[in-house]
Amino acid sequence: MNKKNLISVLLIIIALVVYYYYTESDTATVSETVNLSNQPIYQSDSMTTDIYDLSGEILYKITSANVKHFDNSNNTEFDSPTFTLYDNQHSATWHIQAKQATLTNDKLLYLYQNVQLDNLTPNAQLQQVKTDNVVVDLATQLVTSKDPVTIKGLGFSSTGVGLLGDLQAKTAKILENVKTYYNTEAK
Repeated sequence: MNKKNLISVLLIIIALVVYYYYTESDTATVSETVNLSNQPIYQSDSMTTDIYDLSGEILYKITSANVKHFDNSNNTEFDSPTFTLYDNQHSATWHIQAKQATLTNDKLLYLYQNVQLDNLTPNAQLQQVKTDNVVVDLATQLVTSKDPVTIKGLGFSSTGVGLLGDLQAKTAKILENVKTYYNTEAK
């Protein structure tokens, strides 16, 4: 092998080594990229949003200290949220608060920790519901929970486990271990 061929072979080997080195470092860079599929596509602090129906009438209002929307699950997460629900006459009927909430694409609202539902209708029999976790279907305003529940109303207070409620009809039913206390004094 002459000098010219030896230099050509060495240059080819060096080129292959350099090519291999840069290809491997590019692969390493690609594998080190952050997986953004679990990151919110938008987020906001101190958010207030009004939701309207197709005819322009208000359905509910949301305020939250922090909001994150995730594209992969199409869920929206809220910190310290409050929700105000409206009836067909556009009057505020319920005020709901919790430490955290998740709103799904199919209008199911999952509320977590210190959930409180306050009836805004004057002189309503059912005035307040408290529990730790509750699911509200915003389309039908049906409420469910499997946790311990306290219900307060005009002249009574009930505790138990599990809840089935209808916010439009202003009714709530405790499912198990029901204890009701009546106040015979007029308020």
